[in-house]
Amino acid sequence: MIATTENTVQRTELTPGRPADPTASVGSRSGTDTSTPDAIANISRLQGTVRATAEREKPFLAKRLIAGLLLAAPAAWIGTLIFIYGVDTPWGDQWDGILPLFQKMHAGTLRLSDFFAFHNEHRIVFPRLVTLQLAKLTHWNVRAELLVIWVLICISALNFSRLAQITGWRSSRSRDWLLLGTNLMLFSPVQWENLLWGFQIGFLLPIACLTTSAWVARSPRNAVAFLGTICLCLISTFSIASGFCCWLLTAPLLFLYKNKPQPRRHSAWTYAWIIVAVASVFLYFHGYKRPAIHPSATEVLKHPFRAIEFYLAYLGNVFSSGTALDPIAVATIAGTAVFLTFSVCVFYIWRWRRDDVLLTRSLPWLSVAGWAVANAVLTTAGRLGLGMSTAVLSRYVSFGIMLPIAVLFLVPLVFAHWRQRSLTKLPDTHMGWCLVSLTSALSVLFLCASISSLDNWKRFQHGRLSGKAALLLINVVDDPRILSDYVHGGDPALKTRVNFLDQSGFLRPGLVRSSHIRHMAYRSAGDLGEFRYLGKTSAEFTASGWAILSGKQRVADMVLLTYDDAKGEPSIFALADVRYATPDVSQRLDDHTYDHCGWVKSWKADQLPPDAGLIRAWAFDAESCRAFWIGNAPKPES
Repeated sequence: MIATTENTVQRTELTPGRPADPTASVGSRSGTDTSTPDAIANISRLQGTVRATAEREKPFLAKRLIAGLLLAAPAAWIGTLIFIYGVDTPWGDQWDGILPLFQKMHAGTLRLSDFFAFHNEHRIVFPRLVTLQLAKLTHWNVRAELLVIWVLICISALNFSRLAQITGWRSSRSRDWLLLGTNLMLFSPVQWENLLWGFQIGFLLPIACLTTSAWVARSPRNAVAFLGTICLCLISTFSIASGFCCWLLTAPLLFLYKNKPQPRRHSAWTYAWIIVAVASVFLYFHGYKRPAIHPSATEVLKHPFRAIEFYLAYLGNVFSSGTALDPIAVATIAGTAVFLTFSVCVFYIWRWRRDDVLLTRSLPWLSVAGWAVANAVLTTAGRLGLGMSTAVLSRYVSFGIMLPIAVLFLVPLVFAHWRQRSLTKLPDTHMGWCLVSLTSALSVLFLCASISSLDNWKRFQHGRLSGKAALLLINVVDDPRILSDYVHGGDPALKTRVNFLDQSGFLRPGLVRSSHIRHMAYRSAGDLGEFRYLGKTSAEFTASGWAILSGKQRVADMVLLTYDDAKGEPSIFALADVRYATPDVSQRLDDHTYDHCGWVKSWKADQLPPDAGLIRAWAFDAESCRAFWIGNAPKPES
């Protein structure tokens, strides 16, 4: 009766021309005299109930709002870091994995087979398609690719929220805490390389596909479940070498759920799904040849114990940095702890595999964990020969964190089931304290790694900006060492490709065409650097100093060295890295941002013309293509 009357009150308030007073509505519907004491008492109780409900809803809504803001905070933080440190310039594999598509498109020779061509061991069909379309819209602004990477991680976060709902966490009080831990790992700054390198769309796209498949597969409609997972698994397969694992990890989600309205394993959908899976994997590996630069997979057989260490370090990568201990040792210990915890959960679930509820709730998280486990196996086989340090590369964090995220949900599921079944007489508190201790230790390691990784964001940005400076000046000073360090090593066609980008309007700002620095020279408005030293021998000069861009709160992207020609006009003849320690400068400026703003450059004496005049140094800003004078050479020292 109360609920019915309350709905009446709501409809009365929202209907134009009707009285807003609930008394009139109740009286007219009941046919009673609202002036009687009983009617007045009923109306008072009703109004009190409505007010009490509204008062209860206010704190609930406020709590949900706060929870939503907390869950969104990691994404907002990483998005801000990407905006601050992202650089609009290609780097590394983008030069030979993506740029040739633009050249062929410009020449009118682009074919579908070009998208399917191997890049090392990867067929990056869908990342190439995404990048090409973005390039058309933005003139290949790499920052747009970084935005796509951020969006893909956001999609994965939403998928995990959906998985939490369908696996029994919808009304759990711990759901928000579990999702917060998930988002912190998903948006971890430790994976800075993936977040600042547009080419890594191929790493994040399969993760988004797998986490989407995990809940699409549960759809009660065959068409949605099978067609949806087919499309997602195809995208994953042709995005990265390990993408075919999506088929293997999605299959149990389709065929082992116990709440399906009818068995699927004998249906036409099942056979069609399997046929497409086998055909796509065969197509992927057709014509594959191991790249010559990659080590042989037989290294695993030659060094089995080192392979196990590599495998565990890969899984514990996200916890490895930020302490004074050896990162590989920390990663191995953390990876061992997480993997053993996962193994206990798997054993327990297998022990109770006939429990339909436990199996149904656990399968999606087992699939997520399987992504990390499978990638760890494949990476160990393909990269062990490159050394143990490869296991803790930032780019592999995106794969490895899938295991601790899955364990974050599997452990409470198994622990709750264990308590209900009372399989052991050990006190619950012992097991609980063990889990709390493990979680606390891993959380501290994760926090340390996240904080320490922020320095890598700055270094990576400086490297990309230094590369951008070298690219802009490639027609003036072609320095192979700098180009190899900061752009892409060993590419003989790099200069041709850079000029193609400039002619196509894909390079911002445009290339510097003249060695005369007057076109971009500015006198510094403040203290931007110093030319400290110039040494001379019979065959070589050596110069050093420091340079910053105080207006942008960073060290200079590059230092340009010029000499005055016969007309007294400064001409660029050399580039100098800005990366050497300068504790005195950072102490004087009271800013640790400038701890490494020193530069050193050596050149042969015959590199300058005989009539070369005064040597000057300039701090270069690659984003605006401006050079700021920081001083003339001091008297040479012999």
